Amino acid sequence: MRFVPTKTNEQQSCLMLHRVRHLFIRQQTAVINSIRAYLAEFGIVAPVGRRGVEQLLEVVADPADRRVPEVARACLAALGVSCGY
Repeated sequence: MRFVPTKTNEQQSCLMLHRVRHLFIRQQTAVINSIRAYLAEFGIVAPVGRRGVEQLLEVVADPADRRVPEVARACLAALGVSCGY
């Protein structure tokens, strides 16, 4: 059996930083994909990427746009806030 030295607090903290960052990125990606999928159900699509998501959220934020019902608009707005847009 091989033994390895115990990690220092700094090493453990650095590993934690990388794991938490990776977790946040995965969660953000999942939320963005959800927004895209929900709006696609209403026939609203945009290009892939940051600008595409921003375009979708502009549609959600526009109360004059009647393609998205109010309940869905509220849910999508909450998702947009949760992913940092």
